[in-house]
Amino acid sequence: MKKLVLALIILSIYHSRAQNPYFEISKQMEIYNDVLKKLSTNYIDEVNLGDLIQQNTKKMLNGLDRFTTFYDEQGILEQKMRQEGHFGGLGIHILVRDSAIVVTDIYDGSPAAGILKTGDKITAIGGKKVSEMKRRVASNLLKGAAGSQVTLELERNGKKLSRTITRADIALDAVTDTRLDGDIGYIRFVKFNKKAAAQVKKAILDLKKQGALKLIIDVRGNPGGLLNEVVKIVNFFIPKDKVVVTTKGRFEKYNRTYKTRNESLDEEIPLVILVNNRSASASEILSGALQDYDRAVIIGDTTYGKGLVQRTYPLKYGTYMKQTISKYYIPSGRLIQKIDYWHRDKKGNPLPMSAHLPEKDYKTTHGRIVHNLGGVIPDIVIDIEPKQSLLRDLQKKHYLFDFATWYYYNRPQPTDSTKAVLQDKDFDLFLQYLKQHQINPKSTAEAGLEKAYERAIKEHQAEWVLQQYKTLLESYKKADENTLRNNKSYILDLINRDLAKRYFGLKGYTTYVLQHDQIVLKAKEVLNNPLQYAKILKNNK
Repeated sequence: MKKLVLALIILSIYHSRAQNPYFEISKQMEIYNDVLKKLSTNYIDEVNLGDLIQQNTKKMLNGLDRFTTFYDEQGILEQKMRQEGHFGGLGIHILVRDSAIVVTDIYDGSPAAGILKTGDKITAIGGKKVSEMKRRVASNLLKGAAGSQVTLELERNGKKLSRTITRADIALDAVTDTRLDGDIGYIRFVKFNKKAAAQVKKAILDLKKQGALKLIIDVRGNPGGLLNEVVKIVNFFIPKDKVVVTTKGRFEKYNRTYKTRNESLDEEIPLVILVNNRSASASEILSGALQDYDRAVIIGDTTYGKGLVQRTYPLKYGTYMKQTISKYYIPSGRLIQKIDYWHRDKKGNPLPMSAHLPEKDYKTTHGRIVHNLGGVIPDIVIDIEPKQSLLRDLQKKHYLFDFATWYYYNRPQPTDSTKAVLQDKDFDLFLQYLKQHQINPKSTAEAGLEKAYERAIKEHQAEWVLQQYKTLLESYKKADENTLRNNKSYILDLINRDLAKRYFGLKGYTTYVLQHDQIVLKAKEVLNNPLQYAKILKNNK
């Protein structure tokens, strides 16, 4: 009998522990601490346990959705600067590449303007070599208090230079705006930060004073930002007390409906929103809500399909964690989340939401059919993103950027920012540049074949097998040039955008893009045809 009672007690304790998730957490933390102690006292080399733990923390979160993130002290500082829209620095965008920092953009009127040039390679900061630093360290050394100085060692067009620059407070505007030819105003979002709603309102009023009677809002490539700001911006175009977005989570406290709170700014002005596959979060709420209310025509490519809301929580020692707390639903009731991070295939890759949830039709205010689970699908779909992996390789490895740098230093300067610098006849010059610099962009298939060929050599495959590989690789190289020529217009446009920025600054870049961008041109066409505009919003035909 005593044995039976003891067994029941043990079983009861085990069952109690199994039902208590905090016991399992405590158990695993004890095991984890024991592992760290053993590494600290017995491992053959000295281990930086701080770095190891931080890496493990980030890897743990990687098993969730891609937006749940851990920030150390520096990371949260950078996050706050993005939200506030200002920081002390030089006013440049950079790319860390080839043991150097490469300058990719320079803000007009910034401390770096007139001192640095796009394409400059920063090799040392304050006497410290960039090649010996971690990426974030190098980037952070460029920032600092306004009024402080930093000395940079550069490589520019083969020459070594030294430049000292005084940092300033860099205020990042949330939007840029301009009036296009005729009566169309254009607003491009840079950030949905704390300045966004106020600056959008000012831009709308300024453009209307300049004679704008129609409006284009461009959120292509915009990853989103603050939810409260996008609710205010939607409110500029729709009446008070309308639902903009609803959030729903596992816990009731995160369930909330966001409505417009003020009288609108303009409910009649014809409006087009430009989107692409990198428009996410607040950009999708803006475009999706205005689509659901039939208040704007959406043009471009299907948006990212984020559909998730994050909140940042403070942790100990100045660290933070941003975690997903809910999903958001736009006014028609549809969830636009495209990827399901909680259901994965055998390789661990997340599945599409449609793999386990039904796709449904939803209706806009005017009864137009819209869809869920796949981002915001534009009313007019224009997909200009390259499908060939060879073209993506050109951009990913910055070969077009390198050619633009070479061209800038080796050709005379143009005088008109509205015109393309390179014409069709100049395309052979680009191909010659690739050959002379032994640059060989590769398709995914070709890169895979090269690896297989190298493996075959190591395994001492028969000569006739190796010859087969060589023949296939030669065929790919010939096909690559044909692919490049078939996409000549697309490639030249990207190079011309870069050259406009180098020769005429960011304003010149904007001027060029607005004259040549086919999605902007389509938006202008729709706005200049009231019947077409009205027809799209009434029946989507």
